[in-house]
Amino acid sequence: MSALPATMPTPRDEHWKYANLRGLARARFEPSVSPPAETVARITAALPKPLEGFERIVLIDGFVSSVSSTPSAFTTTSPISIAKLNADRYFLELNRRLRSDTLRLAVARHQKRSVEVVVVSLGTSHPAIEIALAEGAELSLIERHLPLSADATVINLVIFAVVGVHAQFELSRIVQASPKAQHVETIELRLCEGSASKFFQLTTGAALSRTTAFAAHDGRDSSLEWHAAALGEGTQSHDAFVHVAHSAPSAKTLQQFRGIAADRSRVSFTGHMRVDTNAPYAQCDQSLKCLLTGSEAEADVRPQLEILTDAVRASHGATVGKLDPDMLFYLLSRGIPEESASSLLKWAFVSDVLRRLSNPAIRAEIEYSLERVLPGAVAARSGT
Repeated sequence: MSALPATMPTPRDEHWKYANLRGLARARFEPSVSPPAETVARITAALPKPLEGFERIVLIDGFVSSVSSTPSAFTTTSPISIAKLNADRYFLELNRRLRSDTLRLAVARHQKRSVEVVVVSLGTSHPAIEIALAEGAELSLIERHLPLSADATVINLVIFAVVGVHAQFELSRIVQASPKAQHVETIELRLCEGSASKFFQLTTGAALSRTTAFAAHDGRDSSLEWHAAALGEGTQSHDAFVHVAHSAPSAKTLQQFRGIAADRSRVSFTGHMRVDTNAPYAQCDQSLKCLLTGSEAEADVRPQLEILTDAVRASHGATVGKLDPDMLFYLLSRGIPEESASSLLKWAFVSDVLRRLSNPAIRAEIEYSLERVLPGAVAARSGT
């Protein structure tokens, strides 16, 4: 087994310069303890209803709960292998050493599967999910993180997915962590020839969240849509680094991020697109935007293009700004209260990403769950 770096990443590491790692530096990373039966029963009773047409799998502190999950919906396997170790994969290797279960989701050739994974953290947890799609397979995966504990929690999650030839993979991630949570995750996607993947993520809550993601177009004509949104409030810090490597001809990536930083929070996103010499006719499109709504809020968005071939189509854009005063005045003139008008503009800003969520039941649930962060937005939107 490879050795861990001497220390965890710090802001001196290029891809971690905007992450607030103070809480993680103080955290004690220990193996998770299997939850007792009474805890499993309590969590099971508190879960929302399963999504219609979806198998359900529940992970409690990284352990697969057979009591709360659909029978025969899951299998466990040995730890996944990882690429070369560096600062960006520090937490991945830590997960590999400390995890107890590895959840494996497989879809056979030309088969379809819809799965809901509910993740609950009560203390320190190291969930690991391995996904394998065979040729022509289809998987719709909804991953929900529920804030069922008011205590300080630490979650170190790993997701590894291989999307087979002409397979289709849709991953919708709703990361709504508790206010005291420290949430760090590493995601790796490998895209084979002709495959199509769509990624959606909404991040709210958590004192700290950090996403490190690596996507590789290993096969020609593969496509990836990456849509993410983060809402920060108080002193929260939400940071993400996403690296997409185009290593085959005609690979396509659309990347979109919307962040809102309120109060004294910080929201940041770095998107690194690389097009290799053996990937002619690649297409890369980036749109990264942040909205500052607090006098002490901070936001950083960095689009990065590394293009090593001339036969490529690429575009990128990054903006950080405040609410449009003219639009706010217009809504106030329509009789909408100022708080609701402000929330409505924030909703319109982040809806560029939210509308990409294809499941209507989850989309409606998110709308109402954001009422606390965007008060009056749903009601105002319905009345305008």
